[in-house]
Amino acid sequence: MQSLLLKIISIPLILLLCTFWFEGVSFNKPLPFLIITIILAPLAVLMEYIFLPRLSFWLTFIADFVLSYLLVYIVSSFMAGAYVSLWGAFLIALAYSLVELMIHKQIVSDHMRHSYS
Repeated sequence: MQSLLLKIISIPLILLLCTFWFEGVSFNKPLPFLIITIILAPLAVLMEYIFLPRLSFWLTFIADFVLSYLLVYIVSSFMAGAYVSLWGAFLIALAYSLVELMIHKQIVSDHMRHSYS
């Protein structure tokens, strides 16, 4: 549940920061923020439950990157008020994946701490 809450908070923040930082990213309306968050957050939590115990740490990182890259680019291309270039989608996915990397480290360390005590 903490992971989902972190994603619901971090995804719009990442999109907002990338809108200000990168030229190839432009969100003029709040609806794309909501749609991307509503789709990406539950999918990312589901991927954590499926991939994190089965795949290596870095393969899970790559899967998060690919999912966020494709989702951000596809959703933003269909939404009015949103423009994300391929490079912008790459930068958003990279920023999101780095946040996910920290979340995954915390999940793995919590699991290790609880499984040996």
